[in-house]
Amino acid sequence: MMDSFGLYERLTVWDNLKIFANIYQVPHNRIEKLLKRAELINDKKTVVNHLSKGMRNRVNFCRALLKDMDILYLDEPTSGLDPATTDKIHNLIEEERKSGTTIFLTTHNMNEAQKLCDKIILLNEGSIIEQGVPKEICMKYNIENTLKLVLKNGEKYILQNNREHAEILFEMMKNETIASIHSSEPDLEKVFLYLTGRRLNE
Repeated sequence: MMDSFGLYERLTVWDNLKIFANIYQVPHNRIEKLLKRAELINDKKTVVNHLSKGMRNRVNFCRALLKDMDILYLDEPTSGLDPATTDKIHNLIEEERKSGTTIFLTTHNMNEAQKLCDKIILLNEGSIIEQGVPKEICMKYNIENTLKLVLKNGEKYILQNNREHAEILFEMMKNETIASIHSSEPDLEKVFLYLTGRRLNE
């Protein structure tokens, strides 16, 4: 599934998928099943150039899944989409992953990579700068190693995550004064920025 759609603009959703089903020698009832999964069954007679970008992405995803494959390559599957449509695409990816398909995902969206990927490779100017399990990478670059607390009275504290401050934290928890507590490990976007000194859109 490429970032560019590659769909026939003047044909309906159904006719687009039927062309590729015929090429792959896939029965047409698979089209019906995929459109239901992608919540597009009611739009199967709609001409593609009348669809929103999010709907086109879902049609393209259906096309990628027409043939039952072991490996699926996705290039920026949610680029420029609203949160609701992005969530639908993510659900489809998760379903496919759980079914046993190996998925290679190319994305500039670090939140997406962190949410969906078991393992990641971070690239900068064509070179690998980090790789591994997303959570483990974030923990590796937890340089601050602090706990950020907001109390119920609005006061805020930053404590070093060590034995010295354990008693203070224990007293706050015992007295039930803590409203929220967060550890300082960065997300993948902050790790990327730390490693490269630049933002993703640069």
